[in-house]
Amino acid sequence: MSKSKKAYRTYILATAKPTEQLDGLNRLGGRIYSKTVSLAFKTHEQKGFWLSDGGLKAYLKFKQYPCQAHSVQAVIDDYCGARRSFFKNRKTNPNAKPPNKTPKFHTFTWRATGISYKRGKLRLSMGLDRDPLWIKIDKKFHKVVPAEVSLVYNRTTQQYEFHATYDTTPKKTKAKVGSAVAVDMGEIHPIVSFDGINADIYNGREIRSVVRYQNKFKSSINKALSRCVRYSRRWKKLKRVKNKNLQKLAAQLRDMRHKITSRFVSTCRERKIETIVIGDIKHIRQSINYGKKANQKLHQWAFSKIQNMITYKAKAVGISIDIEDEAYTSQTCPSCGHRKKPSRRTYRCGECEWQGHRDVVGASNILTKYQGFLFNPVVGAVVSPVGIRYNPNLCRLDKWSPFSGLKSSKPSKRR
Repeated sequence: MSKSKKAYRTYILATAKPTEQLDGLNRLGGRIYSKTVSLAFKTHEQKGFWLSDGGLKAYLKFKQYPCQAHSVQAVIDDYCGARRSFFKNRKTNPNAKPPNKTPKFHTFTWRATGISYKRGKLRLSMGLDRDPLWIKIDKKFHKVVPAEVSLVYNRTTQQYEFHATYDTTPKKTKAKVGSAVAVDMGEIHPIVSFDGINADIYNGREIRSVVRYQNKFKSSINKALSRCVRYSRRWKKLKRVKNKNLQKLAAQLRDMRHKITSRFVSTCRERKIETIVIGDIKHIRQSINYGKKANQKLHQWAFSKIQNMITYKAKAVGISIDIEDEAYTSQTCPSCGHRKKPSRRTYRCGECEWQGHRDVVGASNILTKYQGFLFNPVVGAVVSPVGIRYNPNLCRLDKWSPFSGLKSSKPSKRR
């Protein structure tokens, strides 16, 4: 996975006179920043160490701030950036002091997940069930969604300015059609791939059944353990049973994921794929609330394990890996571009009446974004995907092995 440095450029999209709403947002930014500073100092004084950036975000995510979760993280990142400068500076300056001010006001920021365009205006989300902030902007800014938008107070003009930061990194040369495959990962179907010609769906219901059994077993064994005296003979026996069964189930799940990912990578190698493009879903668990059962499934979804398996197996056979933002890919029609949230497994466009599997639609749109096309040039191929169901005998399509090329050392015979 290549990590190239990105270039950004900031523009002032609009200005506005101070209002109660804008002052409240600036005050909210100061409240979050001040809480971050006090939490970091309190931990350092009591425990003797500085909370990491992720630790600060983990503690503050339980605070009910009236804004989107990514906006809270943006303010925390401002403090973390200032603190990193302190850590670097104190190596040469022993008198350096960490950032300790708790301001009443602070710049409020929206990340790309909370920014969208509608009816010629920029829509800045304030979170679920809250009214968004609308800004009228120039037409030249309508084409690209900014990486972030900040509300900055200009003391000279005594006005608020909306600073939009855009990614200006030159687009790298994309792989030609047929030599790149896009992957849309899901909780039901761990891998759904599309290369512009072939669409494959890897069924993960067997994995879901093992996870479901794992949850039931944990519930029943923990209930039995709760009735026992801790460290008693029966408690120790149940504890051994629990550990043994959980290790067995974890091994089964690991074996299933290995077989599915190995089959996928070997298929890519057989089709002479040069690049695997994976949809970026690292923030998918932020602010989800689909009910108790659905939330449990999403939080137990091991998508990062599958992504890591695909990554190292692909690199071992000479296939490169790239990441592409998958925002709204499963909601956008690959034929006409109309956006609609599907309610079932089949996506049906209300404008052009095109229909297809919604996970394949997501993979198709990821490939479209990666290749830089306006719409997918081979939409018809999405209609008939090929399904691959897990079974214990599922294996690679080639004879490649991570141990290929290694000489086996046979023990010498004793005379």
